Amino acid sequence: MPEDVHLVQRCLSGDESAFRDFIEKFQGLVFSLCLRMLGHREDAEDVAQDALVRVFRNLEKWDQQRPIKPWLLTIAANRCRTALERRSKL
Repeated sequence: MPEDVHLVQRCLSGDESAFRDFIEKFQGLVFSLCLRMLGHREDAEDVAQDALVRVFRNLEKWDQQRPIKPWLLTIAANRCRTALERRSKL
């Protein structure tokens, strides 16, 4: 967890290599969740990307006293639920 805090702090300071490291570390986890929830690879790729963008936009709101994975996966799951709602309305 301390390494996650350090990585987030680097991201918040604008370190571009930290953004790449963050994506490398968490994109598989986020994509796997999205694929399980959505069942379609293309939809999962789109929603995973959207979720990671939202994470970066809200990174300063993450409570650094708590693990980042549950927070990150909650955002991804919420984006999946929104996508499923939209899909059901079509």
